[in-house]
Amino acid sequence: MKIILKHPSETVPGNHDSSVFTEVIPESMDARRLAEQFCRLGRQRKGCFLIRLDIDSTAFYRLKAEEQRQMVRLLVRSMYQGAYRFRKEGLKELQKGDVFGMRESLADFGSAVFYLESSAAEDSGFIRAVRYGELEGRCIAYARSLGNLPANYLGAEEFSAYTEKLAAKLGATCRILDGMELKRQGFGGILAVNQGSAREAKLAVLTRECVPEQPFTALVGKGVLFDSGGYHLKSAEAMEGMKFDMCGAANVLEAFEILVREETKENIMAVLPLAENAIGPKACRMGDVITMLDGTTVEVCNTDAEGRLILADALVYAQRQGAQRIVDLATLTYSCHNALGDRMTGMFSNDDFMSSSFICAAREAGELVWRLPLDSHYRELLARSSTADLANYAPGKGAGASVAACFLESFIREGVKWVHLDAVGPSVMRGKDERLAEGATGANIASIVTFLEKGNRDDGLSI
Repeated sequence: MKIILKHPSETVPGNHDSSVFTEVIPESMDARRLAEQFCRLGRQRKGCFLIRLDIDSTAFYRLKAEEQRQMVRLLVRSMYQGAYRFRKEGLKELQKGDVFGMRESLADFGSAVFYLESSAAEDSGFIRAVRYGELEGRCIAYARSLGNLPANYLGAEEFSAYTEKLAAKLGATCRILDGMELKRQGFGGILAVNQGSAREAKLAVLTRECVPEQPFTALVGKGVLFDSGGYHLKSAEAMEGMKFDMCGAANVLEAFEILVREETKENIMAVLPLAENAIGPKACRMGDVITMLDGTTVEVCNTDAEGRLILADALVYAQRQGAQRIVDLATLTYSCHNALGDRMTGMFSNDDFMSSSFICAAREAGELVWRLPLDSHYRELLARSSTADLANYAPGKGAGASVAACFLESFIREGVKWVHLDAVGPSVMRGKDERLAEGATGANIASIVTFLEKGNRDDGLSI
């Protein structure tokens, strides 16, 4: 796949007949519709296309220069998202678990050539917008490849190695807490979920400090490398696709990479709890009481409600490391999927301004989020345990997404601003679609990046 900038006065080199060379006019300047249009275009994967932007028949030329750049960035990113395929042949070449070293060859973008025509094509801001769109498209593809890898190719060990190599490439600080360190510090949630696995749990932490002595924004991602349900064993149908239960971790990791490479002015960290919910002689049982990192005791009423346990420990750890603002992303509840469908992410927040800002950022990124409620009557359902401070599940009461979010909120300190994204629906393309290939989608990466960058743009910084 190639994207070539072109001024209207320049001719397209070579000879192209109408069967392979097609002119494309944006149908709309609405971000979501534009993203969908160019995802569909990217899915062509071959041929030559001339994308004419600032002609009289489009609204593009009426946008302000900064708005034009954001739109260009979005359509370039969308073409990469549409073009992406997981290259299964890459599995045969994967050596010694070096997923990071193979990430370029695991992603296939096809051979299409796109000529992007605009009178601003030689403008440095326009050029940078295209470069950022390409970067984001590729990083989203890396996250999708992580999600698409089979669980026997990507465990906590391999994911941690990927994280370490990425940190070295970015010049970021990386710390990996192994099973012994998790036990020493008291990560009861992560350890309980991983008890039945033969593979060791990990906590991967990356930090990038741009402004010393300023608080951090933490990105926390659920990293269950495979979810059998534990002793609340899933059915064969429900267990299909459970390798994707680590998409939250993969997506926030690649959001971190984009932000660092685009030189964000935020102090950011990525906190990735990595575990496997398996069955074994030592696996956590229904009724067990575990002690979380902050000392809260939790009765495990459902071993398949495991994601909130590892996330809660990670949220506590992020706050101890200085995070004053947190975005967490997880494939957490089918309740949210049932309520909102395949394309919409459920969002919960303890701060109205942060919530509104994130909704605006998601709209600008062409993604869909919908705020759902947190309330005391959901919290009361979690206080029903006679043996622990909290239960991890409230069976038969409905509103499972809100109950899970309220469980997580219990681990957020007063004064810390927090957004929780429940993304079971949009994180995976479950069948054939004209926009994206089947498998992991990289959902919410663009929204998170846009959310953190909007603050910088509001401060007068821009691409």
